[in-house]
Amino acid sequence: KLKVDDVVDAFGVHGACGLWGLLAVGFFGNPDEGIGGNGVFYGGNQLGTQVFAAFMIMIWVASLSVAIMLPLRLLGALRHSDEFQEAGADLMEHSPSKAYSNKQEQSAI
Repeated sequence: KLKVDDVVDAFGVHGACGLWGLLAVGFFGNPDEGIGGNGVFYGGNQLGTQVFAAFMIMIWVASLSVAIMLPLRLLGALRHSDEFQEAGADLMEHSPSKAYSNKQEQSAI
């Protein structure tokens, strides 16, 4: 297990859906539309180019991610302390007394 914390599903939204969008052009690109499509379902050969582009993007993203995240991990700068996490970021950083004043109590009445 990679132990990756993706609470907002960034990989699912940007990674998987972006990959599908990139590959879909290689399948469904219609040259009759006039926007440069040349998909496999229309007798074209654009899918190979799209797969190559996806591969290059993955290499680029992986390289930059390692170059940025590895030093941060080695410095211990990627996670808050256990005490900070136990208390919660809302309490520790965001002044919940100002953010959650009487408004919740009033709206409940």
